[in-house]
Amino acid sequence: MPVAWNLPRGCRGPKWRQDVLRPLATEALRHVLPRPTAPYAEAHAAAAVRAWAEARNWRVRADEAGNLLVAVPGRSGFRGRPTIAFEAHLDHPAMVVERVLPDGRLCAAFYGGHPPERMPGGRVQLFPPAPGSASRPRRTRVLEAGARNRRSGRIPLLLAAASGPGPAPGWIGAWDFPLRISARTISNPVCDDLGGVAAILAGLDLAARNRPDRPVLGIFTRCEENGFIGCLEAIRLGTVPRQVPVVVLECSPRLPHARPGDGPICRVGDRLSVYDPPLIARLEEAARDLVASSPGFRWQRKLMDGGACEATAWCEGGYRAAGLAVPLTNYHNVPDDRRRRGQAPEQIDRCDFESLVLWVATLALGRRPEAPAPGHELSGTSGALEQLRRARSPKLAPPSGSQS
Repeated sequence: MPVAWNLPRGCRGPKWRQDVLRPLATEALRHVLPRPTAPYAEAHAAAAVRAWAEARNWRVRADEAGNLLVAVPGRSGFRGRPTIAFEAHLDHPAMVVERVLPDGRLCAAFYGGHPPERMPGGRVQLFPPAPGSASRPRRTRVLEAGARNRRSGRIPLLLAAASGPGPAPGWIGAWDFPLRISARTISNPVCDDLGGVAAILAGLDLAARNRPDRPVLGIFTRCEENGFIGCLEAIRLGTVPRQVPVVVLECSPRLPHARPGDGPICRVGDRLSVYDPPLIARLEEAARDLVASSPGFRWQRKLMDGGACEATAWCEGGYRAAGLAVPLTNYHNVPDDRRRRGQAPEQIDRCDFESLVLWVATLALGRRPEAPAPGHELSGTSGALEQLRRARSPKLAPPSGSQS
């Protein structure tokens, strides 16, 4: 069957993945993943997005809620309606210092999904709130964790005095684990969703090298971990044109039927809803072309109901939306082995991540003009159903002698 999608140049080659895709994906990972982030305190991650985009002469603007919208030009520059938008959130469950006590201990607020009862004793690294600050990170640990406020989502924390001077209100606290990239895995305090951010940046870079026909968007939202707040504001503000389909990228908790190493996932829904079927069909069609054309590409199609995703919010807001994901170990820093105490770094499969970058780039480059339109007899699920109808419906002819 002919390939329906514009694929990145060279991706059919046996060495392209190692020589082109892996270096680009690794560059994006090292650019984004070391940045500290927390709900309401995403300045470091936002600065990484801005720096990547501005270095490539892409357009960047912030909406009134602080979400970032990145535009990648098409063949005619920035003219014309964008074909697609890719979305990831900039935050991760973490803490922000609110007050320094006279004895040096720190009062902090934690936002996001991590059980308070696991926090005492947890090792924390503290970062200054402003990107580019000369202040050095400091270390501390959690002494006490209170109950979550159901209205605000806030968990009050008491932290030990820091390892050195500097921490003040606004400093960001992340669980103290290093970024490690091995031949097979990516381990970091934050993969959800800085991994999604990095995949979009790398995928848009790869697409831009191949010149998409029309502009493509990246939308980077704030405060997903405390109730989709940035996404809901983006919907209210109309940050993304309503006619543009939105594909949300996530690192989603692994499930028995969705394992790391089996490829990135076309996410058909989450624990709250299912997504837009025609857009899902586009994601699947692009994936099938990549399997046929690009050595090493694997993918999965799954209902990822271990959590909720902003694709639900976009769909409820009147957009066509769907999701892509990579399976994640130690979701929200809670060890998959619940017998373990404390925290653990999140982890994703490196080949899954690289295939996700390639998938994003292919979707950004779009379908070939001469390819059968979606719904054509050669295209996707609708095509398979149409072939069944044509082959088997003649037997539905009325029996002889029946009356009309």
